[in-house]
Amino acid sequence: MTPRIKITSYANLVNDLLVNLPERERQVLQRRNALGEINQEHTLEQIGRDYNITRERVRQIEREGLRKLKVLDLQRVKAALADLESQINENLQYHGGLMSESHLVEKLLQELDKKERELNALNFLLINLLDERFERIDNLPEYDAIWKLAHVNMDELLAVSQSLKEIIADHGQPIHLEDLMKKFNSNELYSKVEQLKAGNDAIIEALLRARKDVKTNILKQWGLAIWNTIRPKRMTDKAYLIMLREKRPLHFVEVADLINQANFDGKKACPATVHNELILDNKYVLVGRGTYALKEWGYQPGTVSEIIVDILKQEGSQAKQELIDKVLKQRFVQKTTIILALMDKNRFQKQADGRYNLAA
Repeated sequence: MTPRIKITSYANLVNDLLVNLPERERQVLQRRNALGEINQEHTLEQIGRDYNITRERVRQIEREGLRKLKVLDLQRVKAALADLESQINENLQYHGGLMSESHLVEKLLQELDKKERELNALNFLLINLLDERFERIDNLPEYDAIWKLAHVNMDELLAVSQSLKEIIADHGQPIHLEDLMKKFNSNELYSKVEQLKAGNDAIIEALLRARKDVKTNILKQWGLAIWNTIRPKRMTDKAYLIMLREKRPLHFVEVADLINQANFDGKKACPATVHNELILDNKYVLVGRGTYALKEWGYQPGTVSEIIVDILKQEGSQAKQELIDKVLKQRFVQKTTIILALMDKNRFQKQADGRYNLAA
């Protein structure tokens, strides 16, 4: 069962803690960690300059404030921290005993107001007051900061994680989690996952999310972070993922809007730029006025007349209506446009039975 997150306010909990400190210690901790009404972290130098003290003195004040918070004997605050510790433990157990810090924070915030003040407060509590109750590892080059339960064999889980990355790399293209798990089933390390008292999919996801070099795309597929199908940089690659997600032809203006909503990298997509990219890339087929589809969906490039020619070459003579219906599967145009194209006697010939064929 998925761990239940109790609705609370980490910001209020931090305020309840800090109110017990002398004013300067409270202000230093607030400014260093962007707590309360402070909206950005301040450096030791900035704080020292404001108080006319050295950086080292600021550091001492910060350490003293944290020391006092760790030994604070207030029942209500201790109960809230115990509750948070229990939530962390439940989440780690559910995911096999190991999670990236960002993954853990996401789960702890999932039922809360996602305002920055709650995130900053939670990070403060985790890193400064609860880090000694769990193992926090932040010195592995290929991994984000990791939280784990003490009994978990780190080396075994990292070996599983590396194996998952290699399977993805060998696959050569983005892959959904369930398909990745099927490939991993035959791996000799699969038994290590089976031994853990947690859902296999939750364990695999947690291990993948801990890596810096493996990410998901907007289709919820896993792949190497350097792949343009995972972290697209060019506009044409962003448009391609949008098309795959929507599974339908799109006008270039809608493509631009959906790219901006997806917020791949914070860069704004301009409709004119998107249009130019779609025109130049042969992955896309113009199927109507400003409307594009993917060639891999079976759409063929060319004018309406060229589409008709292809149909007649491949399938022979056609009745007028069936020919219209087949063209409309390839192009978003009016029926009159197709009828006008059929009137080109240099290309098409209407037979005595009313069927159309290519002109001799």
